[in-house]
Amino acid sequence: MDKFLSKIGSMLYGMRLMMLFFYIGLVGIIFGILGKFLLETYKLMNTLLFDKLEKIDLIIKVLELVDMTMVAQLVWVVALAGVSLFVTTGHFDKTDMKKPDWLDHVNTYNLKLKLAFAIISISGVHALKTYLSGELSLENIQVVSMVAVIHFTFVLSAIGISFAERLTRDKM
Repeated sequence: MDKFLSKIGSMLYGMRLMMLFFYIGLVGIIFGILGKFLLETYKLMNTLLFDKLEKIDLIIKVLELVDMTMVAQLVWVVALAGVSLFVTTGHFDKTDMKKPDWLDHVNTYNLKLKLAFAIISISGVHALKTYLSGELSLENIQVVSMVAVIHFTFVLSAIGISFAERLTRDKM
């Protein structure tokens, strides 16, 4: 029975390399976001230089670029931390590449918390964009209210994750 369990454990441990396909897919998504970011930046610069753009429209376009940047950062953090946590940590030892300092302290809890705060930031930018893009109509107020409730839910979730981790850390 021990040999059988050992073989299953070895097989499961070896399957961690399959996770690389997921992380490579995330890198592809980052390149896709980069392409969209460059295209939108080009369009915005073209409009700024050659057309008329209202101040509020400029703010909304810039918020959209900030939103794309934050999403790309979120995907990058997940990919880099995921590879380091679940696949291999030796990829920094073989090159002159400097490992980010935060990666030494990352664990699954820290990764969840980083994701939660990144989602809160992205949600906050989206809420601000929604608020700024509308007129004061009853329908728009309902949309802004719904976005605010969703954003507040994300904030409560992050507080809950942090509180649960603190409780488990104190009991250890």
